[in-house]
Amino acid sequence: MILPTLMAARLANRLLRLRLAHRDVPPLAAANLHALAHLDENQPAAAFTYTVVDLETTGLDIKQSRIVSIGAFKLSDQRIHLGHYFDQLVNPGGEMAVAAIKVHGIVPAMLASAPSGPAVLDDFLHFLGNDILVAHPAWFDSAFLNRLMQACYGFRLQNLVIDSRQLCERTILTKRLPALPRKPGLLGHGAAAPERHPSSLTLEEIAHQLGIRIYRRHSAVGDALATAMIVQHCLSHLAQNGRGRLGDLIRASTL
Repeated sequence: MILPTLMAARLANRLLRLRLAHRDVPPLAAANLHALAHLDENQPAAAFTYTVVDLETTGLDIKQSRIVSIGAFKLSDQRIHLGHYFDQLVNPGGEMAVAAIKVHGIVPAMLASAPSGPAVLDDFLHFLGNDILVAHPAWFDSAFLNRLMQACYGFRLQNLVIDSRQLCERTILTKRLPALPRKPGLLGHGAAAPERHPSSLTLEEIAHQLGIRIYRRHSAVGDALATAMIVQHCLSHLAQNGRGRLGDLIRASTL
């Protein structure tokens, strides 16, 4: 049985392809229109390839702020491909909030010669392919990517999107664990001591609970790597508990 979320995504995708049938869509964007075609919810989740992404931005306003850095890693066969990753600064073409600079440390001078969002989008689409897209939290990163995709090509990314924070909360960290003693060696550069969020788990908190060291916290590539390691734990946990199909993963984490 096709799960409602995947069924809805495929229906929306089919309608989009019909709408664009007589338009001249650039090759990379055209390829993205078929990102759902290979998915089978009855196959093991580990049989698919995941692109785990993280963004740094000019601010937290998903309608007005812009991307300044994209980092991503590939995850397949329960392995993170450390030699094949995406790490790119992006010129936002505008001002950046001081508060954002204090978080990620990216200053305007570092972005002066960086490519624009549309230019980087094509490179990222090439890297992404038809992979399942994963982010933490996915609603934030996908909002920025979809806004850029909409501006460039007139439609949103068609890849299946997995929210790693929801995945953790519904699988490996279903119980609210007590705060652990601080372990500075696990935090990594730029990381703050993990604090309990009132409603959901932060990346630092999850990494801390799992003993994962965040390399270059609040850099896109560093946070993407930490997220990929967290997703490794989740996929392994699902498989070990008889819930290793793609359908099980979708139920646990799809936006």
